[in-house]
Amino acid sequence: MAVEVTLTIDNPAPDHGDVVTATYVVTGNDGTPATERTIDGSASVGGVPYEADSSVTLPGSPALPQTYDTPVAPGLTFVPTANPAVFTAVVP
Repeated sequence: MAVEVTLTIDNPAPDHGDVVTATYVVTGNDGTPATERTIDGSASVGGVPYEADSSVTLPGSPALPQTYDTPVAPGLTFVPTANPAVFTAVVP
């Protein structure tokens, strides 16, 4: 899946003194799950072939690290919150 990033604003038409919250939403950064693979082989014993197989579980990969830049807008000063994807600004 392709990675997509959106920036949502909770109040697109704020009044003076209102707090505007900007939240980054990332989709598609899911990593990959572990996968099982079959390993096939054969051996000969006294000229007689024998088939053999086994399996292995290959590790998945975690989601990539995510960091967020502070949003910018003329007249607003966004500050970070405890959630690294969320920033707030007070409308002057």
